[in-house]
Amino acid sequence: MIKRLSKYISTAAAFGGICIGALCIFADVLGAIGSGTGIMLAVTIIYSFFEQITKEREKGNDTNIF
Repeated sequence: MIKRLSKYISTAAAFGGICIGALCIFADVLGAIGSGTGIMLAVTIIYSFFEQITKEREKGNDTNIF
């Protein structure tokens, strides 16, 4: 199983990197509000907060953040 997955992991990582790079370049070319890299950074930070809140709720530590 490890042998099989190792073939796909590097391809998936490279494809994901190419997609993120293309999205950043596309946002910069279109002149989106902020830079493409800034948009990707903001999305990543917001998603990590969302993951943290979800994990806390699954543990039962339902703190009302909002």
